[in-house]
Amino acid sequence: MDDRKEYWWVYHDAVIQPAEVEFVGGIPMRFRFLGMAGSIPAASAELIERLPHPPTPVIRPHLPQQPATEPQRSGSWLWFIGILLLILVAQCSGQLFDLIK
Repeated sequence: MDDRKEYWWVYHDAVIQPAEVEFVGGIPMRFRFLGMAGSIPAASAELIERLPHPPTPVIRPHLPQQPATEPQRSGSWLWFIGILLLILVAQCSGQLFDLIK
């Protein structure tokens, strides 16, 4: 069975409200109006129009910002030594190749 939840404008008690609609096999079974607890059976309300996207909260949770840190310079010596080794290998690679032959 295809069980899913969609968001629709629903007509109930002479008021149109957005609601989360629970479908079972393509048939609406229950409505839960947004911002309200509990749900009502589908027979007591009417679907008007599907909402294009699920609703998003108006107030988003505040994410703490990380303080700006100073760039780390501890690896700069490692880069310098690595580049020197690469230059050394490039300069001596011809002589090493001749020794291996």
